[in-house]
Amino acid sequence: MEINAIAGASQLMQSASTQQSLSVSMVKMNSEIQEQMANMIAQNSKNGSQPPNNPDYGFSTYA
Repeated sequence: MEINAIAGASQLMQSASTQQSLSVSMVKMNSEIQEQMANMIAQNSKNGSQPPNNPDYGFSTYA
């Protein structure tokens, strides 16, 4: 095998490795963002107001 072929194959493998590392980083960042969103939703649901405990209060679907 010629030196040029070996160098080209090595550079191609390095490029593929870099691309895989970037993909893994993007997946990790996406999962962290999803976890933050889930935590925010959970916190907002705890802080949400409750409907009044009034028997006259009702929800109407009539529009």
